[in-house]
Amino acid sequence: KHLSESSDSFRVILPPVIGFVWCQMLWSHLPARSWRRFLLEFLLIGLPSICTLTVANRYLSLYCVLSFAGIAWRLWRSGWSSKVAEAAKSYSYELGRRPIVFTLLRATAYTGTCVAILAVDFEPFPKGYRKSRTFGAAVMDMGIGLFVVTMGMVSQRARYIKELKKVLKVVTPLLLLGLARTLVIAWLDYQQDACEYGKHLNAFFILGMTKLLGSVVSLLARNDRQLLPLSLGLLLLHELVLQCGLSQYVISWQLRKGFYAANREGLSSLPGCIALYLFSIYVAKWYTARNQLNFNVLCSKWRQLLIVTCLGWLSFLICVFVTGIARVTFNAGYVIWIMSTVLSLLLIFSFFFEFALQTPLKQRLASGDAVASKHSQTELPVFVETLNMNGLTHFMISNLLTGFVNMALSPDKRSATECVIILSLYVLATSVVVFLLYLKRIRIA
Repeated sequence: KHLSESSDSFRVILPPVIGFVWCQMLWSHLPARSWRRFLLEFLLIGLPSICTLTVANRYLSLYCVLSFAGIAWRLWRSGWSSKVAEAAKSYSYELGRRPIVFTLLRATAYTGTCVAILAVDFEPFPKGYRKSRTFGAAVMDMGIGLFVVTMGMVSQRARYIKELKKVLKVVTPLLLLGLARTLVIAWLDYQQDACEYGKHLNAFFILGMTKLLGSVVSLLARNDRQLLPLSLGLLLLHELVLQCGLSQYVISWQLRKGFYAANREGLSSLPGCIALYLFSIYVAKWYTARNQLNFNVLCSKWRQLLIVTCLGWLSFLICVFVTGIARVTFNAGYVIWIMSTVLSLLLIFSFFFEFALQTPLKQRLASGDAVASKHSQTELPVFVETLNMNGLTHFMISNLLTGFVNMALSPDKRSATECVIILSLYVLATSVVVFLLYLKRIRIA
Protein backbone atom coordinates (compact mmCIF):
# COMPACT_ATOMS: atom_id res chain seq x y z
CA LYS A 1 0.00 0.00 0.00
CA HIS A 2 2.72 2.49 1.03
CA LEU A 3 4.64 1.84 -2.20
CA SER A 4 1.66 2.55 -4.45
CA GLU A 5 0.71 5.60 -2.36
CA SER A 6 4.22 7.06 -2.51
CA SER A 7 4.31 6.47 -6.27
CA ASP A 8 0.97 8.26 -6.69
CA SER A 9 2.14 11.11 -4.45
CA PHE A 10 5.29 11.71 -6.48
CA ARG A 11 3.37 11.72 -9.75
CA VAL A 12 0.82 14.18 -8.34
CA ILE A 13 3.48 16.79 -7.55
CA LEU A 14 4.96 16.59 -11.06
CA PRO A 15 2.37 18.76 -12.93
CA PRO A 16 3.49 22.03 -11.29
CA VAL A 17 7.13 20.99 -11.79
CA ILE A 18 6.44 20.33 -15.47
CA GLY A 19 4.59 23.64 -15.67
CA PHE A 20 7.57 25.52 -14.28
CA VAL A 21 9.85 24.00 -16.93
CA TRP A 22 7.45 24.68 -19.82
CA CYS A 23 6.89 28.28 -18.70
CA GLN A 24 10.61 28.93 -18.56
CA MET A 25 11.18 27.36 -21.96
CA LEU A 26 8.33 29.16 -23.69
CA TRP A 27 7.88 32.52 -21.99
CA SER A 28 11.03 33.54 -20.14
CA HIS A 29 11.56 36.17 -22.86
CA LEU A 30 8.31 37.95 -21.92
CA PRO A 31 8.40 40.86 -19.44
CA ALA A 32 8.22 39.49 -15.91
CA ARG A 33 5.79 42.16 -14.78
CA SER A 34 3.18 41.61 -17.49
CA TRP A 35 -0.33 40.23 -17.03
CA ARG A 36 0.01 38.35 -20.29
CA ARG A 37 2.90 36.28 -18.98
CA PHE A 38 1.21 35.72 -15.62
CA LEU A 39 -2.01 34.40 -17.22
CA LEU A 40 -0.12 32.21 -19.68
CA GLU A 41 1.82 30.69 -16.80
CA PHE A 42 -1.41 30.09 -14.89
CA LEU A 43 -2.66 28.05 -17.86
CA LEU A 44 0.41 25.80 -17.77
CA ILE A 45 0.84 25.56 -13.98
CA GLY A 46 -2.53 26.10 -12.31
CA LEU A 47 -4.92 24.31 -14.66
CA PRO A 48 -2.92 21.07 -15.07
CA SER A 49 -2.43 20.90 -11.29
CA ILE A 50 -6.19 21.25 -10.79
CA CYS A 51 -7.30 18.81 -13.49
CA THR A 52 -4.79 16.05 -12.76
CA LEU A 53 -5.79 16.16 -9.10
CA THR A 54 -9.52 15.86 -9.86
CA VAL A 55 -11.39 15.16 -13.10
CA ALA A 56 -8.36 14.09 -15.18
CA ASN A 57 -6.58 12.10 -12.49
CA ARG A 58 -6.74 8.87 -14.49
CA TYR A 59 -4.63 10.55 -17.17
CA LEU A 60 -1.96 11.82 -14.76
CA SER A 61 0.73 9.34 -15.81
CA LEU A 62 0.00 9.96 -19.49
CA TYR A 63 0.24 13.72 -18.94
CA CYS A 64 3.61 13.40 -17.21
CA VAL A 65 5.06 11.09 -19.87
CA LEU A 66 3.86 13.22 -22.79
CA SER A 67 5.01 16.43 -21.08
CA PHE A 68 8.54 15.20 -20.44
CA ALA A 69 8.63 13.80 -23.98
CA GLY A 70 7.58 17.21 -25.28
CA ILE A 71 10.26 18.93 -23.22
CA ALA A 72 12.89 16.51 -24.53
CA TRP A 73 11.67 17.07 -28.10
CA ARG A 74 11.89 20.85 -27.75
CA LEU A 75 15.40 20.59 -26.34
CA TRP A 76 16.41 18.37 -29.25
CA ARG A 77 14.65 20.61 -31.79
CA SER A 78 16.59 23.62 -30.50
CA GLY A 79 19.85 21.78 -31.14
CA TRP A 80 20.53 21.52 -27.43
CA SER A 81 22.25 18.13 -27.61
CA SER A 82 24.81 19.39 -30.14
CA LYS A 83 25.53 22.43 -27.99
CA VAL A 84 26.08 20.56 -24.70
CA ALA A 85 29.79 20.00 -25.29
CA GLU A 86 30.32 23.65 -26.19
CA ALA A 87 28.22 24.84 -23.25
CA ALA A 88 30.07 22.52 -20.87
CA LYS A 89 33.37 24.24 -21.66
CA SER A 90 32.06 27.74 -21.03
CA TYR A 91 29.50 26.87 -18.36
CA SER A 92 29.68 29.02 -15.25
CA TYR A 93 26.88 29.44 -12.78
CA GLU A 94 26.65 31.27 -9.47
CA LEU A 95 24.29 29.73 -6.91
CA GLY A 96 23.90 32.81 -4.74
CA ARG A 97 22.77 32.93 -1.13
CA ARG A 98 19.45 31.25 -1.92
CA PRO A 99 19.65 28.88 -4.92
CA ILE A 100 16.71 28.98 -7.30
CA VAL A 101 16.15 25.25 -6.80
CA PHE A 102 15.07 26.02 -3.22
CA THR A 103 12.69 28.67 -4.52
CA LEU A 104 11.23 26.19 -7.01
CA LEU A 105 10.80 23.59 -4.29
CA ARG A 106 8.97 26.11 -2.14
CA ALA A 107 6.71 27.10 -5.04
CA THR A 108 5.92 23.43 -5.69
CA ALA A 109 4.85 22.97 -2.07
CA TYR A 110 2.66 26.09 -2.07
CA THR A 111 1.06 25.34 -5.45
CA GLY A 112 0.23 21.74 -4.61
CA THR A 113 -1.06 22.55 -1.13
CA CYS A 114 -3.18 25.45 -2.37
CA VAL A 115 -4.99 23.18 -4.84
CA ALA A 116 -5.26 20.14 -2.56
CA ILE A 117 -6.74 21.79 0.56
CA LEU A 118 -9.86 22.78 -1.40
CA ALA A 119 -9.92 20.01 -4.01
CA VAL A 120 -10.20 17.41 -1.24
CA ASP A 121 -13.75 18.59 -0.52
CA PHE A 122 -14.95 17.89 -4.08
CA GLU A 123 -16.29 14.54 -5.24
CA PRO A 124 -13.77 14.01 -8.10
CA PHE A 125 -10.83 14.18 -5.66
CA PRO A 126 -9.50 10.59 -5.24
CA LYS A 127 -10.29 9.22 -1.79
CA GLY A 128 -6.87 7.58 -1.58
CA TYR A 129 -5.19 11.00 -1.72
CA ARG A 130 -6.68 12.17 1.59
CA LYS A 131 -4.55 12.51 4.73
CA SER A 132 -3.93 9.23 6.53
CA ARG A 133 -5.36 8.92 10.03
CA THR A 134 -2.78 6.32 11.06
CA PHE A 135 -0.17 4.96 8.63
CA GLY A 136 0.08 5.98 4.99
CA ALA A 137 1.98 7.89 2.31
CA ALA A 138 -0.95 9.63 0.63
CA VAL A 139 -0.69 12.80 -1.43
CA MET A 140 -1.96 15.13 1.29
CA ASP A 141 0.41 13.59 3.83
CA MET A 142 3.26 15.33 2.00
CA GLY A 143 2.17 18.90 2.71
CA ILE A 144 3.45 19.53 6.22
CA GLY A 145 6.69 17.63 5.50
CA LEU A 146 7.45 19.76 2.44
CA PHE A 147 6.79 22.94 4.41
CA VAL A 148 9.20 21.84 7.15
CA VAL A 149 11.87 21.13 4.52
CA THR A 150 11.45 24.43 2.68
CA MET A 151 11.55 26.27 6.01
CA GLY A 152 14.74 24.46 7.00
CA MET A 153 16.50 25.06 3.70
CA VAL A 154 16.35 28.83 4.12
CA SER A 155 17.20 28.77 7.85
CA GLN A 156 20.47 28.93 9.76
CA ARG A 157 21.50 26.88 12.75
CA ALA A 158 21.63 28.88 15.97
CA ARG A 159 25.21 29.45 17.08
CA TYR A 160 24.56 31.38 20.28
CA ILE A 161 21.71 31.47 22.77
CA LYS A 162 21.18 35.18 22.14
CA GLU A 163 20.20 34.34 18.53
CA LEU A 164 17.07 32.63 19.85
CA LYS A 165 15.53 36.06 20.44
CA LYS A 166 15.64 36.68 16.69
CA VAL A 167 14.15 33.24 16.03
CA LEU A 168 11.35 33.98 18.49
CA LYS A 169 10.46 37.12 16.53
CA VAL A 170 10.27 35.04 13.34
CA VAL A 171 8.07 32.28 14.78
CA THR A 172 5.73 34.58 16.73
CA PRO A 173 3.62 35.40 13.62
CA LEU A 174 3.25 31.67 12.90
CA LEU A 175 2.15 30.96 16.47
CA LEU A 176 -0.29 33.88 16.39
CA LEU A 177 -1.72 32.62 13.09
CA GLY A 178 -2.12 29.20 14.65
CA LEU A 179 -3.91 30.68 17.65
CA ALA A 180 -6.15 32.80 15.43
CA ARG A 181 -7.08 29.78 13.31
CA THR A 182 -7.95 27.74 16.39
CA LEU A 183 -10.11 30.53 17.84
CA VAL A 184 -11.91 31.19 14.55
CA ILE A 185 -12.65 27.50 14.03
CA ALA A 186 -14.02 27.24 17.57
CA TRP A 187 -16.12 30.39 17.10
CA LEU A 188 -17.56 29.23 13.77
CA ASP A 189 -17.97 25.67 15.04
CA TYR A 190 -16.15 24.59 11.86
CA GLN A 191 -15.37 20.87 11.67
CA GLN A 192 -11.68 20.02 12.12
CA ASP A 193 -10.22 16.52 12.06
CA ALA A 194 -8.46 16.07 15.41
CA CYS A 195 -6.47 13.19 13.92
CA GLU A 196 -4.34 15.64 11.91
CA TYR A 197 -2.54 17.61 14.62
CA GLY A 198 -4.87 17.34 17.58
CA LYS A 199 -7.86 19.22 18.91
CA HIS A 200 -6.19 22.63 19.31
CA LEU A 201 -3.04 22.49 17.18
CA ASN A 202 -2.67 23.10 13.44
CA ALA A 203 0.02 23.42 10.77
CA PHE A 204 0.95 26.98 11.83
CA PHE A 205 1.61 25.85 15.40
CA ILE A 206 3.66 22.87 14.22
CA LEU A 207 5.82 24.96 11.88
CA GLY A 208 6.37 27.66 14.50
CA MET A 209 7.31 25.22 17.26
CA THR A 210 9.51 23.22 14.87
CA LYS A 211 11.58 26.28 13.98
CA LEU A 212 11.82 27.44 17.59
CA LEU A 213 12.70 24.06 19.11
CA GLY A 214 14.85 23.14 16.11
CA SER A 215 16.92 26.29 16.67
CA VAL A 216 17.36 25.35 20.32
CA VAL A 217 18.50 21.82 19.43
CA SER A 218 20.85 23.15 16.74
CA LEU A 219 22.88 24.83 19.49
CA LEU A 220 24.29 21.35 20.19
CA ALA A 221 26.03 21.36 16.79
CA ARG A 222 29.38 23.14 16.73
CA ASN A 223 29.37 23.38 12.95
CA ASP A 224 27.03 22.70 10.05
CA ARG A 225 28.46 19.23 9.42
CA GLN A 226 27.38 18.09 12.87
CA LEU A 227 23.76 18.76 11.93
CA LEU A 228 23.71 15.44 10.03
CA PRO A 229 24.54 13.13 12.96
CA LEU A 230 22.44 15.33 15.25
CA SER A 231 19.35 15.00 13.05
CA LEU A 232 19.84 11.27 12.46
CA GLY A 233 20.41 10.65 16.17
CA LEU A 234 17.26 12.56 17.08
CA LEU A 235 15.27 10.67 14.43
CA LEU A 236 16.54 7.32 15.72
CA LEU A 237 15.67 8.23 19.32
CA HIS A 238 12.23 9.42 18.19
CA GLU A 239 11.59 6.13 16.37
CA LEU A 240 12.66 4.09 19.41
CA VAL A 241 10.18 5.96 21.60
CA LEU A 242 7.44 5.44 19.01
CA GLN A 243 8.18 1.71 18.85
CA CYS A 244 8.01 1.48 22.65
CA GLY A 245 4.30 2.26 22.62
CA LEU A 246 3.91 5.95 21.82
CA SER A 247 2.89 5.25 18.23
CA GLN A 248 0.05 2.95 19.26
CA TYR A 249 -1.16 5.49 21.82
CA VAL A 250 -1.16 8.34 19.30
CA ILE A 251 -3.21 6.47 16.68
CA SER A 252 -5.59 4.95 19.23
CA TRP A 253 -9.14 6.18 19.81
CA GLN A 254 -8.56 6.93 23.50
CA LEU A 255 -10.42 9.87 25.02
CA ARG A 256 -8.83 13.28 24.63
CA LYS A 257 -8.72 14.32 28.28
CA GLY A 258 -6.03 16.86 29.10
CA PHE A 259 -3.95 19.01 26.77
CA TYR A 260 -1.44 16.34 25.74
CA ALA A 261 -4.08 13.68 25.09
CA ALA A 262 -6.16 16.16 23.10
CA ASN A 263 -3.19 17.14 20.95
CA ARG A 264 -1.10 13.97 21.02
CA GLU A 265 -0.71 13.83 17.22
CA GLY A 266 0.87 17.26 16.92
CA LEU A 267 2.98 17.11 20.08
CA SER A 268 4.34 13.61 19.45
CA SER A 269 5.34 14.55 15.89
CA LEU A 270 7.59 17.43 16.98
CA PRO A 271 10.82 15.39 17.45
CA GLY A 272 10.42 14.03 13.91
CA CYS A 273 9.69 17.53 12.60
CA ILE A 274 12.82 18.87 14.28
CA ALA A 275 14.95 16.04 12.87
CA LEU A 276 13.64 16.79 9.36
CA TYR A 277 14.21 20.52 9.92
CA LEU A 278 17.84 20.02 10.99
CA PHE A 279 18.51 17.64 8.10
CA SER A 280 17.09 20.21 5.69
CA ILE A 281 19.50 22.86 7.00
CA TYR A 282 22.35 20.40 6.50
CA VAL A 283 21.30 19.62 2.91
CA ALA A 284 21.05 23.34 2.13
CA LYS A 285 24.54 23.97 3.54
CA TRP A 286 25.95 21.07 1.53
CA TYR A 287 24.24 22.28 -1.65
CA THR A 288 25.61 25.82 -1.30
CA ALA A 289 29.10 24.80 -0.14
CA ARG A 290 30.50 25.99 -3.47
CA ASN A 291 28.94 29.15 -4.83
CA GLN A 292 30.61 29.23 -8.25
CA LEU A 293 29.93 26.16 -10.39
CA ASN A 294 31.63 24.91 -13.53
CA PHE A 295 30.41 21.91 -15.49
CA ASN A 296 32.65 19.38 -13.68
CA VAL A 297 31.57 20.63 -10.27
CA LEU A 298 27.93 20.52 -11.34
CA CYS A 299 28.24 16.93 -12.60
CA SER A 300 29.94 15.94 -9.35
CA LYS A 301 27.06 17.49 -7.42
CA TRP A 302 24.50 15.64 -9.56
CA ARG A 303 26.36 12.36 -9.01
CA GLN A 304 26.44 12.79 -5.23
CA LEU A 305 22.82 13.90 -5.16
CA LEU A 306 21.77 10.90 -7.25
CA ILE A 307 23.60 8.46 -4.96
CA VAL A 308 22.04 9.95 -1.81
CA THR A 309 18.61 10.00 -3.46
CA CYS A 310 18.87 6.31 -4.38
CA LEU A 311 19.99 5.47 -0.85
CA GLY A 312 17.04 7.47 0.46
CA TRP A 313 14.52 5.54 -1.63
CA LEU A 314 16.18 2.26 -0.62
CA SER A 315 15.86 3.27 3.04
CA PHE A 316 12.24 4.20 2.41
CA LEU A 317 11.63 0.73 0.97
CA ILE A 318 13.08 -0.84 4.12
CA CYS A 319 10.97 1.41 6.36
CA VAL A 320 7.80 0.41 4.50
CA PHE A 321 8.23 -3.14 5.81
CA VAL A 322 9.83 -2.33 9.18
CA THR A 323 8.35 0.85 10.69
CA GLY A 324 5.65 1.90 8.23
CA ILE A 325 5.05 5.48 7.08
CA ALA A 326 3.12 7.74 9.45
CA ARG A 327 2.63 11.48 9.08
CA VAL A 328 0.72 11.73 12.37
CA THR A 329 3.86 10.78 14.31
CA PHE A 330 6.52 11.97 11.82
CA ASN A 331 8.23 8.61 12.19
CA ALA A 332 11.50 7.64 10.52
CA GLY A 333 9.74 6.24 7.46
CA TYR A 334 7.85 9.47 6.88
CA VAL A 335 10.94 11.68 7.30
CA ILE A 336 12.96 9.51 4.90
CA TRP A 337 10.08 9.53 2.38
CA ILE A 338 9.86 13.32 2.40
CA MET A 339 13.61 13.81 2.07
CA SER A 340 13.83 11.28 -0.78
CA THR A 341 11.06 13.12 -2.59
CA VAL A 342 12.75 16.48 -2.01
CA LEU A 343 16.15 15.25 -3.22
CA SER A 344 14.52 13.84 -6.36
CA LEU A 345 12.92 17.22 -7.06
CA LEU A 346 16.23 19.00 -6.46
CA LEU A 347 17.83 16.81 -9.13
CA ILE A 348 15.12 17.69 -11.65
CA PHE A 349 15.22 21.40 -10.85
CA SER A 350 19.01 21.52 -10.88
CA PHE A 351 19.24 19.91 -14.33
CA PHE A 352 16.73 22.22 -15.95
CA PHE A 353 17.17 25.52 -14.13
CA GLU A 354 20.88 25.44 -13.30
CA PHE A 355 22.01 24.03 -16.63
CA ALA A 356 19.63 23.21 -19.49
CA LEU A 357 17.67 26.48 -19.42
CA GLN A 358 20.56 28.73 -18.52
CA THR A 359 22.11 31.29 -20.89
CA PRO A 360 23.10 30.97 -23.71
CA LEU A 361 20.78 28.02 -24.30
CA LYS A 362 17.87 29.68 -22.56
CA GLN A 363 17.55 32.43 -25.14
CA ARG A 364 17.48 29.94 -28.00
CA LEU A 365 14.89 27.80 -26.25
CA ALA A 366 12.64 30.75 -25.53
CA SER A 367 12.60 31.96 -29.12
CA GLY A 368 13.01 28.63 -30.91
CA ASP A 369 16.07 29.83 -32.88
CA ALA A 370 19.46 31.44 -32.40
CA VAL A 371 18.12 34.97 -32.32
CA ALA A 372 18.39 36.51 -28.88
CA SER A 373 15.21 37.84 -27.40
CA LYS A 374 14.72 41.56 -27.21
CA HIS A 375 13.25 41.22 -23.73
CA SER A 376 15.28 40.67 -20.61
CA GLN A 377 15.47 37.04 -19.53
CA THR A 378 14.36 35.86 -16.11
CA GLU A 379 15.72 32.86 -14.25
CA LEU A 380 12.32 31.75 -12.93
CA PRO A 381 8.67 31.84 -14.01
CA VAL A 382 6.88 34.89 -12.59
CA PHE A 383 4.39 32.48 -10.97
CA VAL A 384 7.29 31.16 -8.89
CA GLU A 385 8.65 34.63 -8.10
CA THR A 386 5.30 35.77 -6.69
CA LEU A 387 5.14 32.75 -4.36
CA ASN A 388 8.73 33.32 -3.32
CA MET A 389 7.95 36.89 -2.31
CA ASN A 390 4.69 36.23 -0.44
CA GLY A 391 4.34 32.48 0.01
CA LEU A 392 2.89 32.59 3.52
CA THR A 393 0.42 35.27 2.46
CA HIS A 394 -0.66 33.02 -0.42
CA PHE A 395 -1.10 30.12 2.02
CA MET A 396 -3.19 32.21 4.43
CA ILE A 397 -5.44 33.49 1.64
CA SER A 398 -5.86 29.92 0.40
CA ASN A 399 -6.97 28.82 3.86
CA LEU A 400 -9.46 31.68 4.14
CA LEU A 401 -10.96 31.06 0.71
CA THR A 402 -11.13 27.32 1.40
CA GLY A 403 -13.23 27.98 4.49
CA PHE A 404 -15.45 30.40 2.59
CA VAL A 405 -16.05 27.96 -0.29
CA ASN A 406 -16.83 25.13 2.11
CA MET A 407 -19.39 27.18 4.00
CA ALA A 408 -20.97 28.97 1.04
CA LEU A 409 -20.80 26.64 -1.95
CA SER A 410 -21.12 23.07 -0.55
CA PRO A 411 -18.32 21.62 -2.72
CA ASP A 412 -19.30 18.01 -2.00
CA LYS A 413 -22.53 18.57 -3.96
CA ARG A 414 -20.92 20.10 -7.05
CA SER A 415 -20.52 18.45 -10.45
CA ALA A 416 -17.17 17.74 -12.08
CA THR A 417 -17.50 20.81 -14.32
CA GLU A 418 -18.39 23.06 -11.38
CA CYS A 419 -15.46 21.55 -9.47
CA VAL A 420 -12.95 22.63 -12.13
CA ILE A 421 -14.51 26.10 -12.49
CA ILE A 422 -14.57 26.78 -8.74
CA LEU A 423 -11.03 25.48 -8.23
CA SER A 424 -9.74 27.48 -11.20
CA LEU A 425 -11.27 30.71 -9.91
CA TYR A 426 -9.97 29.96 -6.42
CA VAL A 427 -6.39 29.30 -7.55
CA LEU A 428 -6.49 32.28 -9.91
CA ALA A 429 -7.76 34.56 -7.12
CA THR A 430 -5.03 33.52 -4.67
CA SER A 431 -2.40 33.88 -7.39
CA VAL A 432 -3.64 37.30 -8.53
CA VAL A 433 -3.37 38.69 -5.00
CA VAL A 434 0.31 37.76 -4.64
CA PHE A 435 0.99 38.84 -8.24
CA LEU A 436 -0.40 42.30 -7.45
CA LEU A 437 1.86 42.45 -4.39
CA TYR A 438 4.74 41.41 -6.66
CA LEU A 439 3.94 44.23 -9.09
CA LYS A 440 3.90 46.73 -6.22
CA ARG A 441 7.08 45.18 -4.77
CA ILE A 442 5.29 44.60 -1.46
CA ARG A 443 6.55 41.75 0.70
CA ILE A 444 4.23 40.76 3.57
CA ALA A 445 5.22 37.20 4.46
